[in-house]
Amino acid sequence: MSLRVYAALLVVQVLFGLWPVFGTVVMGHMSPEALIGLRTLVATPLLFVMFRPGLPPRGPNGRRPWGTLALLGLLGIAGNQLMYAEGLNRAGPINAALLTLLIPAQTLLLAWVSGRERPGSTRLVGVAIALFGALTLARTDGLALSDRALWGNLALVGNTLSYAAYLVLARPLAERMGGAAMVTWAFAFGALEALPMTAPALLDAPLGGLSAATWVAVAFIILGATVGTYALNAYALARADSSVVAVYIYVQPVVSASAAWLVLDRLPAGNTLLAGALIALGVALSIGLVDPARWIRRRGAIDPPPSGSDSP
Repeated sequence: MSLRVYAALLVVQVLFGLWPVFGTVVMGHMSPEALIGLRTLVATPLLFVMFRPGLPPRGPNGRRPWGTLALLGLLGIAGNQLMYAEGLNRAGPINAALLTLLIPAQTLLLAWVSGRERPGSTRLVGVAIALFGALTLARTDGLALSDRALWGNLALVGNTLSYAAYLVLARPLAERMGGAAMVTWAFAFGALEALPMTAPALLDAPLGGLSAATWVAVAFIILGATVGTYALNAYALARADSSVVAVYIYVQPVVSASAAWLVLDRLPAGNTLLAGALIALGVALSIGLVDPARWIRRRGAIDPPPSGSDSP
């Protein structure tokens, strides 16, 4: 793999890691729905210009997969982004970054439940550990139904689950029509599906009164954390092994926590760090990055037999 691919993967995670911090800044001046409206409505035509997708190919039934693309837009764009922005606004950038790590584990869980994959016991244990870490994080401030942070954390878990379902359902269609084309069409459907919530919020947003710094943050979210990440991901995923890509997701919370400290003067609490460690460990096990059974087998093959053994 070339240095350019490694650099692309790193830049993608840095851009994703900075998005919660820039989003927090922008949502100090507009609602989450207004921000997502700006993001989707501006990014969609830019993605069409960048990737120039043709019409989706017809399936075996002779029809174009408009229904599937509409479902993917709902799961991966409209629902996913609206829940993420609401969760970010309520629970903060550090929790948003940590809970994003759940996506690989939840994707594996859904693929197993739907019969698309048959993971081993170690990977399923990893899913359980990651979900327990998420529960620990969600309970950080108690379980009062009026708790702002609790509902934010639950919205973030809903966001990751929605995106995990999108990944499971999108894979066959992406293989048929190409990842960039599929994402572009799904983004278009998602932007339209989000309109009932985003359009009224945009009409009420004080766009004319935003400062230059806020507009810079908006531009970063649209051009950097949306268009830029999709373009770089399309480049890197075509040239990198999935195991390598999976490792880079751990860069996100580091970037988000560092930026939240430097820009917003926010530091993670001790129980937040514990929950994040559990999520990270669970994800590492679920994606096969850490495999204790394989390590034990390897050690058994390398270590010499004990003295007095009957082995030749």
